[in-house]
Parts: sequence; structure tokens; C-alpha cells
Amino acid sequence: MKNIFTIFCLFLMLFVSCSDSDDNDEFIDSKCDQITSIDILKYKNNESSVFSIQSVEITGDCLEVIIGSGGCSGETWVTELVDANRVAESNPEQRDLRILLKNEELCNAFISKTYSFDLRPIRIVDSNKVLLNLEFWDEQILYEY
Repeated sequence: MKNIFTIFCLFLMLFVSCSDSDDNDEFIDSKCDQITSIDILKYKNNESSVFSIQSVEITGDCLEVIIGSGGCSGETWVTELVDANRVAESNPEQRDLRILLKNEELCNAFISKTYSFDLRPIRIVDSNKVLLNLEFWDEQILYEY
């Protein structure tokens, strides 16, 4: 009886922990490098390496950003675009975003790299556009979908 209970528990753990659905499964067809995440805690609390935003452009559903930072090649950089999970009620509505950069390269060169982030997760229901307030970028960005 003990063995049956153990097998049942293992089966249950496997069944519960192995899910073929993921929050980003619906964006598997993305043409962008990464999917924008929505996480107020990450937006507020995660530290980022120092960088500058050199340009911003929307192409389709992708926010294309060129960032620059000190480094060797930028090959080890890890970036993420995080939404604050709040919508400012204006016309059109607004969302706050920030880029997080993890840069542990210790060279003195200034490197620029282009990243693209899928904006579909931050679309607003019953709307076809939203203004984006990107931290360290002085202009609002209009995302129309």
C-alpha cells in the first residue's frame, strides 16, 4: 500500500509540475528577439547596469531599441523589457516600461547593440493604441496595433 501511495504521489507531482503551457506560448511566433514581461516587482526592484538609449523605433509589434554601455563585445549582455503592470487612464492610455541590462563585462570600450521586444503582451483590450513611457527615453512612443 505504501508503494502505491508513493507512486501516486510521484505521478501527481509529475502531472502538476509538467505543464506544456507557458505565459509566453501565445507569442511563440514572435518576430522580435524577446517578449515584454509584465511584473511590477521586477519593474520597481531589479537593478540594472548603466546604459544609454541611443534610438527607439517600433516595427510591427516590436520595440527596437539601440542601447550603449561599457563592455568588451556586448555578447554576454542580458536584457529584458519590463512593464510596470499599470495603465494610466488617458487618451490614449499609457504604460510605463523600463529596460533591465545585466552587463558584467569589464572592458573600457563603448558598445552599442540593437534589441527588439514583442509588445503584444502589453496591448490594452478594447483599444488599438497605447502610449509607452520608456525610462531614460525623453519622448513618449505611440504603439498602434
